[in-house]
Amino acid sequence: MLPAKDQLERADVTLWDILSTRVSAQHTPAVVSPAGERRSTWWILAELGRRLGYSLADTADPDDDDRMLAQMMGRARATFEELATEGYVEAARELPAAWVEAHLDRLGGWRLAPQALIDQLVALTAPAPLVLVPRRQKRHLNSQLTFLGDRVEVLVHPDDAAAAGVGDGQPITVGNGLGSVTGIACLTTDIRPGAVSVPHGYAAANVNRMTDHTDVDPLTGMTRYSGLPVTIATENRSSP
Repeated sequence: MLPAKDQLERADVTLWDILSTRVSAQHTPAVVSPAGERRSTWWILAELGRRLGYSLADTADPDDDDRMLAQMMGRARATFEELATEGYVEAARELPAAWVEAHLDRLGGWRLAPQALIDQLVALTAPAPLVLVPRRQKRHLNSQLTFLGDRVEVLVHPDDAAAAGVGDGQPITVGNGLGSVTGIACLTTDIRPGAVSVPHGYAAANVNRMTDHTDVDPLTGMTRYSGLPVTIATENRSSP
């Protein structure tokens, strides 16, 4: 465990611009001095890299957060100096967006079907009778907002539920050879036959229990969460 500066102990620039209704950025300086020997997360990662033989960033001055922020804003619509001076900078929307067109010119157009993806699609085999499809729920953000009372609603097509003896609103267990989770069956034709959807973000119904860290998508490097063969059961009865 390495102590990182908290929000009040470090300078920062807003990065989650997708959550803003405006094209804008905000800079906030540190409010208080860091407690003990805390360092910013970027410095910790860069220093670990340096000690492993990788040059990620200059770690000579662990307190120079502004230098790192300036590098991050190297291609922003405003300079870091302007943002740090003003505190808040807003830019007009560019429609059509010139930067998108310039990016496409560099790429030579949209690459909607790169060869590596096509090769994956060609190699696909027939899916298992039932496969896992994770999803989000409206009133639940990852592992947050659990106090709103959302249940772990497992979406199942009525045909698949009937074959497994699962009724609407009953406890249902979804599992495979690695593990299982339990939720409440929600029978709906909004999901296609053969798919079982379990929402993620619940500690008591953690879909990670059914994943294999060695089963990794070679294009994204992500552990495979979707399309995993599963079974469903209730009252000690299993689906075929």
